Amino acid sequence: MRNELSDIQVRLADINRRAAPVLDEHARLTGAVNKAVTLIFAVAAFGVLTLIAIAPTEQSLKASALVNQENRNVSSR
Repeated sequence: MRNELSDIQVRLADINRRAAPVLDEHARLTGAVNKAVTLIFAVAAFGVLTLIAIAPTEQSLKASALVNQENRNVSSR
């Protein structure tokens, strides 16, 4: 019985030794994916905030363009 337990412990130690690099690589890749997703969300949030900031300016530019177009039409008559 003691010998069987020792055999099992040796096999478990071997499995753990072989699995350690794989687990390290998995942790490294998980960290890289988390950083990439965070960067993507940050860029998307920046884009949305930029569009929100530009929207009022776009409306005033459209209004100015319409006024200028009307002024040109009136002066060309």
